[in-house]
Amino acid sequence: MSRFTKLAVLATLSGVTLAACSGPDVGTRIAGSAQGTPATEQRVTGKTILMTPRLEDVTEASFNIRYMEMSFGTGTPSNVRDLAIEQCAKSDRIAIHKGNSRGLIQLNTVKAYYECADGEVTAEK
Repeated sequence: MSRFTKLAVLATLSGVTLAACSGPDVGTRIAGSAQGTPATEQRVTGKTILMTPRLEDVTEASFNIRYMEMSFGTGTPSNVRDLAIEQCAKSDRIAIHKGNSRGLIQLNTVKAYYECADGEVTAEK
């Protein structure tokens, strides 16, 4: 094993250990400080096709949606945005997109952070 490979493995293991012991992940902390954008105003790009987006960490006030992207484009897949809107509409609230983070190991895995806020729920045009 080369010296570079050993250093890379050590750095990866150190990062994983620190991330596991540090409380909320970096994405959650960043999303918590972001102002947010109404999900209906998010820039959308196609649909996710590698996996069905799934809800995670659901509370009354917030949730995350994990999905996979084929590329590193800009924008949110339309089915992710629509899932967020539907989740908040169940409680007559609007979805606010707070930010995204990518997995350290699987770079095409994305976690989108949303909050449900009081506001007027309108139908899609």
